[in-house]
Amino acid sequence: MTTFSKCKSCQNQFFGNYCNLCGEKIIEEKDFSMRSIVGQAVGAITNLDSKLLRSIKLLFFYPGKLSMAFVEGIRVPYMKPFQLFVLANVFFFIFLSDIDIFRTPAKWFFSEWYDGIQVLNYVRDIAEKQNLTHEEIAIMYDAKSSELAKGLVILLVPIIALIGQLLNWRSKMAYGKHIIFAIHFFSFLLGLLVIWFALLKFVRPYLDFEQYWNIVPVIFLSWIYYSISTKRFYGGSWPMAILKGGLGIFLINFFVHLYRVGINLYTLNNL
Repeated sequence: MTTFSKCKSCQNQFFGNYCNLCGEKIIEEKDFSMRSIVGQAVGAITNLDSKLLRSIKLLFFYPGKLSMAFVEGIRVPYMKPFQLFVLANVFFFIFLSDIDIFRTPAKWFFSEWYDGIQVLNYVRDIAEKQNLTHEEIAIMYDAKSSELAKGLVILLVPIIALIGQLLNWRSKMAYGKHIIFAIHFFSFLLGLLVIWFALLKFVRPYLDFEQYWNIVPVIFLSWIYYSISTKRFYGGSWPMAILKGGLGIFLINFFVHLYRVGINLYTLNNL
């Protein structure tokens, strides 16, 4: 006689050990044995490691291939795009907490003129109204702008996706596919920044780098990566992919600059 079970998660009636709708497993007493718990822990870690390594391999060495795999439905072997993006953010803000890519620290921002804005006038007004010194305001600004830049960096993803959509408007792809492409590119960019500045710390004692030149190799490598990704994901000719890559990186840098200025001004106006 066939015995049906009722799924505790979705209330579906099914036969077997797993719900055919949501995949929920029937829990048995043996599932709480130490052997079972240890096995689950090892399996979870091993599965995460294998997915992470495969995802990183495709992300860094096969530009655009991870995005292609996801939109084509090959998802089980790899980490989900947002999981990868969150992980890239964690590594970026842990290892590059002192590198201000997405905001401008007070020592540079608190000047007579910054992007046509008389920032010191705002600082003087705040100092007078709140009876604070410029140094105290700078400490408050750096703390708040750093947290804000970290928390809102995901807002750049839909902008990067829109750039991809505009550059490849003939593809007629759904906007969600451009989002996937943008997440993977942004994750690569954050990873590249971590690697580059880690290497830079080793050569800094021997080479005198100006701050502006620090980021130039990253921009160049990003152009190459974006061009290859565009060719693989959107198709088209190599000359067009290279052209779109250059324009795409220019626009991304432009909007990152606007994001940085927005973070700076919003923080200053809300101290």
